Amino acid sequence: MNELRSLLALCPASGPRNAVLPTGPADFVVPPSHRALIDAYGPGCFDQFLWVYAEGSARPGLDLVRQTDETRQLLRDYPEPTLPALLAEHGLTTDDLVQWAVTDNADLLFWLPVGEPDDWPTLAVEAGRLSYAQLPMTSTGVLLALLSGEVRLGLFPDDFPSERPEFSISPYA
Repeated sequence: MNELRSLLALCPASGPRNAVLPTGPADFVVPPSHRALIDAYGPGCFDQFLWVYAEGSARPGLDLVRQTDETRQLLRDYPEPTLPALLAEHGLTTDDLVQWAVTDNADLLFWLPVGEPDDWPTLAVEAGRLSYAQLPMTSTGVLLALLSGEVRLGLFPDDFPSERPEFSISPYA
């Protein structure tokens, strides 16, 4: 069973999906596995905590391109010494990061765009950039590992995930 099927079995998609516009900017790459995730769920919230973005979301707060641009600008305006050093190990800068999710605590999940898009690892950054975790998995793989409890991140609260993770769409996002 592939990651998306396993995720759907663990946390079924429900309700009407948020509208997603057909394409984003031509120069903005989104891994095909993330597009499949969005095709199945739409942009929204996993387990009332982890918000997943979609390229071209009709809801600005869930638009992957817009949120990535805003976060890149924030990282330029408020530089922090350890994140650029960590990214330099991969030949990247903060302007290369692609943000695909955020938590209710303002923790950020980025792709590190190295290699083929479906092989991009995820970098989880704690709010305030206090700690980091690198996960060598797709966005779907990260969600599956987190929601199944296979992976626990110290930067996430102890009550995440719940025993029965759910996916929802907020009218306010």
